[in-house]
Amino acid sequence: MRDYTPPVDEYRFLFGHVLAPEFRGLAAHERVDDATLAAILDGIGTFARDHVLPLADRADAQGARIENGLARAPDGYRDAYQAYVRDGWATLGVAERHGGQGLPLTLSMCADEFLSSGSIAFALYASLRVGVYEVLAAEGDPSPGAAFLHHLASGEWTGTMCLTEPQCGTDLALIRTIARPDPAGDGTYRLDGTKIFITGGDHDLTDNIVHLVLARVADGPPGLAGLGLFVTAKYLADADGQWRTPNGVECARLEAKMGIHASATAELRFENSRAWMIGEPGKGLAGMFAMMKLARIGTPFQAIGVAELATQNAHAYAMERIQGRDAVDTAERASIPIYRHPNVKRELARMRVWTTSVRMLATFTALINDQSVSGAPEVRARATALLPLLMPVSKAAVTETGVDVVTAAMQSYGGHGYIRDNGVERLLRDVQILPIYEGTNDIQALDLVLRRLPAAGGAVMAALLDWLDAEATALSAQVGNRSVGDQTIALLATLRGITAELGDLLVHDRFAALQSARDYLWLVAHGVMSVLWLRALAALEKPLEIAVDADAKRAEATFYFSYLAPDAQLRAARLRNHASLKDALNALIPNGREPAE
Repeated sequence: MRDYTPPVDEYRFLFGHVLAPEFRGLAAHERVDDATLAAILDGIGTFARDHVLPLADRADAQGARIENGLARAPDGYRDAYQAYVRDGWATLGVAERHGGQGLPLTLSMCADEFLSSGSIAFALYASLRVGVYEVLAAEGDPSPGAAFLHHLASGEWTGTMCLTEPQCGTDLALIRTIARPDPAGDGTYRLDGTKIFITGGDHDLTDNIVHLVLARVADGPPGLAGLGLFVTAKYLADADGQWRTPNGVECARLEAKMGIHASATAELRFENSRAWMIGEPGKGLAGMFAMMKLARIGTPFQAIGVAELATQNAHAYAMERIQGRDAVDTAERASIPIYRHPNVKRELARMRVWTTSVRMLATFTALINDQSVSGAPEVRARATALLPLLMPVSKAAVTETGVDVVTAAMQSYGGHGYIRDNGVERLLRDVQILPIYEGTNDIQALDLVLRRLPAAGGAVMAALLDWLDAEATALSAQVGNRSVGDQTIALLATLRGITAELGDLLVHDRFAALQSARDYLWLVAHGVMSVLWLRALAALEKPLEIAVDADAKRAEATFYFSYLAPDAQLRAARLRNHASLKDALNALIPNGREPAE
């Protein structure tokens, strides 16, 4: 890929204006003024551009591999990761008591966007460690994971989460990995079992790897109630305190994948591996969900990173690529740069505005997560209620958009995008994993409709709708173009009506409700993004110094409301056609045709 310009000013505009109400309410905000924010983001962006991006294509071609029984990351990755740790980027969101900088976790996720522009595969090695750290840090002191905590906090070691097994994906009740109390009676356990699809499960970037493992407690009840959460590591400390004693964690193989070749996706075998239980027996799933929560909030930033890089490079290519005569000004006979063709111009704008729109959605969700641990009880309670609604919406909408944007980039390149020379095909292969990670996007939609929509008798969803309505009403009076305010208010009225219809369907026709879940998720996404765009437009009306080009930002908003937001009406129409859709689905794919055993 070509050079990369980190979108630092986009985040300055977001934190300083669009999302200022959420950002300024954080305790750590006082240490992050505009200059500090710019310095942090410029620093990590420069690191991604200078240390990670130059390795990306070669690392993809070489891939992670096993040599002489040891898992190896691509050449150059260990040095780049060690530089990442040495420069302090691993500690952005780590608590000061653990040697970190104590900054909002949202900033770590913004940094993850920039790293992902360099390479998703590299970013994955760095990002999962944060979730393991957060789970262990939440245990307090003393904690079974205390011995691992500071190594994770500094980035000296990486971490993984181990859930999936060959027979067990979404249905975690099928887990077979077993945890038996150590015969020594010292309170530790011994793990035996196989986990698959473990991102960063084995590699040589660090000298040790910490694993959070969901396993079945011996002699416990069947199903989810019998699961416990355990922490273990590839190596344990020896008598001299050196972490070099093998712990029975073996990498059986690295998965051969469509993309993210440089990421070591491992099959791990635990054989009598010593482990420590985190929390209580039977509460393992709740503990692992704490890590999955951060992964679901963070995965969208990886999609944004790829979309940003694809957008920048597609635009640069379109400015230079001479092809075709002007079909608008037919008097011009010479071939023209392709960006001047109306359809190409539209697609370039669509890529840019989609990326900007979902960045707002993902960052808003991440800030609500930061608010969920606020010291202010009212703020914490509101954020804790809203976060489970926003997480599946952000994860699904943003990652789908990432795939869409990179696909559009390949179209902009044409045949030159399909070959490897320009790097677009690598981005398209890599980004495909993100709608699958942390629960496929249909699972996210089902979570929203089955669990979040009816929560507290629908009161939580009603609270989100009330907040959106209040924001839209207030902001409509502040924007120069009142029509977009009216459009947003009308969209939110549609969303409220559809929400009531869907709630009724959950009671009387669950099939119709569940097959409609994905369209409903997108309707919610458009509701939130429309309000955030109103915030952006309202900020541009104020006589304040802003980091972005005001006219360009107004044009982006116009494109969103004119071209992207009307998708919400399509989603609403599909939802209202639920009865005929149900009939068609059952006619096309009737039940009772499972193969005989």
